[in-house]
Amino acid sequence: MRIVCQKCAAAYAIDDRLITAKGVRAQCPRCRNLQLVRRDPSAVPSQDAPAAPPRPAAAAPSAPPPADDLFGDFGAPAPTSAQAPAAPSRPAKAAAPEADLFGDFGAMPEPSPSSAPPVDPFADLGGPAPAPSAGADPLLDFLGPAPTSPPAPVARISSEPGAVPVSVAPPRAAAPPPAAAAPAPKPATMGCRTCNKPLVDPFDQALGICDACRQREPAGGAPRSAAPAPVAAPGSMDFLPPLTAPEEGGVDASLGQSMRDDVSSMRGPPSPAAPELGAEPRSGKRAAARPPSNLRSGSAQKQGSSGGGGRWGLVGGLVLVLGGAGVGGYFYLQHQEEARQAAATPVVAPIPDVIQAVLPRWKLKYLELEGTSAQRLEDGQRQLAREERSAYTEAEESFQQALLLDPRSDDAIAGYVQALALGRGAGLDDDAFKEARELVEAAQSRAGRVPLLLLAEANLLLTRSRQSAPREQARVLAEESLVHAKATDAQKAEAHLVMGRVYLSSSGGLADQQFGMAQKLAPDLRRIQYYRALAHESAGEYKLALETLRKRLTADPRDWDSLAATSRIYQEVGEPQEARKLYEARVKADPGELRALLPLAVLRYQSEGNAAAGVRELRALLKTRERHDHRDVAQVLVHLAAAERAAGNSDAGVKAAEEALGLLKELPEAHLQVFLVALEQRDAARARKHLDGIKGRLEDRALEAVLEGRLLLLEKKPLEALERFQTATSLDARRLDAQLLAGVAEAAAKRSTEAFRVLKQALAADPLRLEPRPVSTRFWMRPAETVKGVEGTILALAQNPDDPAPSLYEGVLRFHQGDLDAADRHLRDVLESDANNADALAYRSLIATRKGNSTEARALSTRAVSAGRQHPVAHLAHGWALADGRQVEPAKRALRDALGLSPTLWSARVRLAELESTQRRAEARKELVSVVGLDPEYLPAKRMLYQLDR
Repeated sequence: MRIVCQKCAAAYAIDDRLITAKGVRAQCPRCRNLQLVRRDPSAVPSQDAPAAPPRPAAAAPSAPPPADDLFGDFGAPAPTSAQAPAAPSRPAKAAAPEADLFGDFGAMPEPSPSSAPPVDPFADLGGPAPAPSAGADPLLDFLGPAPTSPPAPVARISSEPGAVPVSVAPPRAAAPPPAAAAPAPKPATMGCRTCNKPLVDPFDQALGICDACRQREPAGGAPRSAAPAPVAAPGSMDFLPPLTAPEEGGVDASLGQSMRDDVSSMRGPPSPAAPELGAEPRSGKRAAARPPSNLRSGSAQKQGSSGGGGRWGLVGGLVLVLGGAGVGGYFYLQHQEEARQAAATPVVAPIPDVIQAVLPRWKLKYLELEGTSAQRLEDGQRQLAREERSAYTEAEESFQQALLLDPRSDDAIAGYVQALALGRGAGLDDDAFKEARELVEAAQSRAGRVPLLLLAEANLLLTRSRQSAPREQARVLAEESLVHAKATDAQKAEAHLVMGRVYLSSSGGLADQQFGMAQKLAPDLRRIQYYRALAHESAGEYKLALETLRKRLTADPRDWDSLAATSRIYQEVGEPQEARKLYEARVKADPGELRALLPLAVLRYQSEGNAAAGVRELRALLKTRERHDHRDVAQVLVHLAAAERAAGNSDAGVKAAEEALGLLKELPEAHLQVFLVALEQRDAARARKHLDGIKGRLEDRALEAVLEGRLLLLEKKPLEALERFQTATSLDARRLDAQLLAGVAEAAAKRSTEAFRVLKQALAADPLRLEPRPVSTRFWMRPAETVKGVEGTILALAQNPDDPAPSLYEGVLRFHQGDLDAADRHLRDVLESDANNADALAYRSLIATRKGNSTEARALSTRAVSAGRQHPVAHLAHGWALADGRQVEPAKRALRDALGLSPTLWSARVRLAELESTQRRAEARKELVSVVGLDPEYLPAKRMLYQLDR
């Protein structure tokens, strides 16, 4: 019959004669699993099935198994006939031995009376195999003819449900007579399956192949090795012989010896044809503890008779076979594993959500996308190498297309973020900044922290270089890229550029050192010269900065970024005519170049103050608009809107700005012009519509907060406006306009005490500097435009005509608005009620200085100092008035007194350095460099430094 292992599902063939009616326990040679094997209840018993054996004679009970007997749970041999009960009864459940490893199996549960009879787990394998005739079964044919008396059952199993098998000792065989002569060989009962040679040796019969054919078998056809089967100890018949799977073609070679031993033991005394050999030796405590048995297998007898040499030779052969099989199996399994890994489909990581979110929006921009991702990557890299602002915009689009064609391209993400950072700079809005940061972090999660992605993120962080935290993060990323094992020289040069840009705001010397390292690694990188010029500028070396930029322009006259930087420096140091000469030379070389014509028109209305001329030149450029890209046309329209507003034509400015928005909807400079006109016309709804177009895009977060606060004031939300003005002050303490507007917001909320407290703090600020203001920008605003339109709010706090505070702060506000007459009128009102008001006297002195009335200025400032010696503005006004009257030494003393009370009065420091430059030039220069380092946008200090260098 066929049985199947319940654990590893291996199938085996077994002779029905070996299975008793009550079943026996069998052990799988493959997985060592023990299970109960019963006959198929539907099978017809064989005709030659052995009858029940007679009970053996009474014998002394066998010794209990030792404590470490792994199979002690099978119990001791069955009692003899003298001790057997008269009638069969259910055996009592004995306690498990101390070392019973299978005691947790327990007894088989009893079925309930209503349950169906137990189902044979092997009944579905078909009917029992027919009883084999002599010589017909190759598996058991080597056993020879059937014994004259049936063998004793291996185990006694009660028919009661839940019974456990009980070992039965086999009958002791009579001692065989001593062999007088060499035994005759056992006649062959089968032939070799390969060469049909008769098989005499039982081992060859068990394998079904002779030794010669077995040696010739290929390695792949060798029987598969299996774990060795346990050998029963003498006197124990608890186990069936190990069974072989039918598909293996015979008995496992590694188990042949144990099979012959166990089967010979089961058959009882050996036949006369097989010589009796000595018992198979066993080692270990358990073997020694077993009682000796007079049952000896035929193979054991043969080993005993053949001498020790043959036995050890067989053992050595088996060891070699097993060793070879193990080594071969190891290499075979290794080869199979390598083949499996090679054939396995690589796991494709999912596309991150942030990438999936941007792809649909980008697809709308490129409806007809052609080519491959590699081609777009190549285009983007080539555009980045041009190192021009317009080329960065083109590279941004190329990398977007590359990512659309291949969403798994981390190189496309790195290139896109790099182009975005270098092209837009500080003008990158908050939403685009956040999206780019998420994209590069998603790429790092896939590709790791490689230099390409680290440097792209670092450049992105430098678009927020006004904030200390992003600068520090950029520096850390650059240092990580420098020590990366896979960083190339070009990437290391980029890392040095990043670190140099970080140091620009703190140390021009360190920045220049980093740029020098970058130039050694990448001499052809054009941005290095540009950044080195910025380092010289931050150190106050304007002459050296201009020389560096001129060298760059000599090598490449079309380097527009270097040309723009040179023009900006000339304008900041008070030389706008030099900037004009630069662009006029460029127009002469290329008459139709818009990138030279547009800056000339911008110079007219921003630096030279000639708005009408600027409008004419800008309108002339629009006459050839069909020759230019729509982006360039939009820029011309934006500057036309600003110039029209500077000339007092607000409606014309709005028209030009809206036309620019028709070409580019997301153009923050155009939204700004419309927003400012809406504030001027008190159109809150229109201003709110365009506020979203400028938030996060003006390159100055403090200015954005001020503009939003102005809109909230217009919408009658003073407390919300107050929050915006306080935010602006915290972002940039130089913004005196935010402090004044915070007082206005408090006044609008009818909180007079808080309003006067805030405005009192504003009086200690530098009165000669309202706000940081660039000389040339695409976000142009008229001077003092942030504080215009809020007059009268502070005056509403006056509770009686004799209260000087509302008139004082209203006069200060009008002074900063540029309305000097109105300011002087309110300050006179203050002095009428408080003749010794130091703040009113100081501001009236400053008004007289601006009007060129130095005599009145000195008189008013002298009274201011006498009335308020602890007022820094009074000493400042006195120093300026004395300096205008050429009273140098008294002016120096007055300015030093002002700085002693308020060291942040930049105007006092610059005027003092100017007065000392004739005698102490080095000290004066050092003072000016210190001011520029603390405030790079304080133009009076830059102009004085430039004059000293000349």
